[in-house]
Amino acid sequence: MVEIIFLGTGGGRFATITQRAKTGGIRVLSKEANMHIDPGPGALIYSLEQGLNPQKINAILISHSHLDHTNDACILIEAMTKGGRTKRGTLVAAHSVLEGNEVCDRAISKYHRQLPEKVIDAKVGMKFNIGAFNIEVGKAVHADPDTVGFRFETQDAGSFGYLPDSEYFSGLSDFFEGVRLLILSVLRPSGQPWKGHMTTDDAARIAEEVKPDVLVITHFGMLMLLRDPNREAKIIEKKTGIHTIAAKYGMRIDLSEKIQTVEPKDQTDLSLFMGA
Repeated sequence: MVEIIFLGTGGGRFATITQRAKTGGIRVLSKEANMHIDPGPGALIYSLEQGLNPQKINAILISHSHLDHTNDACILIEAMTKGGRTKRGTLVAAHSVLEGNEVCDRAISKYHRQLPEKVIDAKVGMKFNIGAFNIEVGKAVHADPDTVGFRFETQDAGSFGYLPDSEYFSGLSDFFEGVRLLILSVLRPSGQPWKGHMTTDDAARIAEEVKPDVLVITHFGMLMLLRDPNREAKIIEKKTGIHTIAAKYGMRIDLSEKIQTVEPKDQTDLSLFMGA
């Protein structure tokens, strides 16, 4: 069984600053793997809040060097390595996260980089294994030129994909062809484009091309929260016929024979902002 848990659905500077939608990233669990993807602000606290022991993490994957994806990375590395006392786990991170580039400073200190057992400088086309997951690194187009996405293959649960902040580009959908579940970072609502990011319109185009069984949209900016992500998900589903879900904090997806979603009891990601 593969379980995917959302520890936040917010993205962009103002959603992050206000925490109108939490920004803790995504946890992926299986029998052998306990992975945290893009540990933004609150990843540690929201893990504990959801009953997920951060010391059980054995891999951390980071798509690019922006705070809403990296802020809690170092503390999770310390948790994964038992306070830095045990050489343990795998850190997979875009080149900018590890070394910096002409746009971004490194997000992982030299001290924290040497704590995990293995460090992978994630570049487009690379393939590696974590537990029973076969993972491939894909291209993304964002303000950080080293931004990458990930495709996960499992023998029992099939495949799923994760695309962080990115604009649409030719060939994007080819990388995710055949996935059962596709998770897209959709910062903006329909008709509100912003360079380097995705709108509902872009998500619908990708869904039509990839044709996953289920599409999950997440990483919502303030305009998206104002418009209501549930409404935007319905727009995508009506246009494409693909079952589309707007992620919620604490939502769990069971990637078994049939993809099952467990809605969280805590609806604070949207209720705080929508005045419910």
